[in-house]
Amino acid sequence: VVAVGLGAYAMLAHSAWFTLRSSDQITIRGAQHAAAGRIEQVFAADLGRNVFFIPLAARRQAIETLPWVEQAAVLRVWPATIEVQIRERTPVAYARVGAHLSLVDAHGVLLPRPGQGSFDFPVLIGLEGVEAAQPNAPRWLADRATQVAQWLTLAHAMDQNGSHSHQVSEVDLSDAGDVRVRLSLPGGGTVLVHFGDQNFAARDALLQAQIAGWRQKYPYLSSVDLHFDGQAIVDPGTAPPAEAPAAKPPAKATPAKKTPARTAHGGGR
Repeated sequence: VVAVGLGAYAMLAHSAWFTLRSSDQITIRGAQHAAAGRIEQVFAADLGRNVFFIPLAARRQAIETLPWVEQAAVLRVWPATIEVQIRERTPVAYARVGAHLSLVDAHGVLLPRPGQGSFDFPVLIGLEGVEAAQPNAPRWLADRATQVAQWLTLAHAMDQNGSHSHQVSEVDLSDAGDVRVRLSLPGGGTVLVHFGDQNFAARDALLQAQIAGWRQKYPYLSSVDLHFDGQAIVDPGTAPPAEAPAAKPPAKATPAKKTPARTAHGGGR
């Protein structure tokens, strides 16, 4: 029995049949936005190694540090194939990062924008740590997760009321006590809405019930503050400055008629 066991171990450990010779023996499933090349690089040191000696747990942990990867499973498939199963992160909004935009998921993790695919999300501004050297470090994720959760709670309340959160173009989350939303209005234009930090469904219902009347009364409506339940503070805004009438081109001057020059002659006695 011992001899058979040693023989089987020797075959498994040293047979070329179980060697990971190239990345063609790595199967990746579930990766849509996560770069397959980055996942394969995790196994670069394992090429030429017996698949039974590849530390799967360590490789899984390395893969889960990659952008877009929320969870991974790494399996050995007989005889010499490695299968990687990916569950990708789901973006819920854009995040303003300096002069450009990244995607962000519900846990506050920043995601690079993929080369393919389009997303129709509002832009979140005021998120913590987005411009840090390591923006996805745990010290920033806890704060950002709370901020993103505020927006998702408001978005859910808006959708429950039938007001459709997709009409939101920008969300300012810099003040935890006041979620400020830039809302696109039917017929054109936008309005800044202060939702505060609670009772979003009731406050949004008040907005939807009154916004048409406010717009009719105040054509240049600028903002609505819903901090106080059951009340609204409306900023009517101001009309844009009227354009000055275009200056008329100067009239052409009429050339003066020439008169013969007079020459004075002086005489002496």
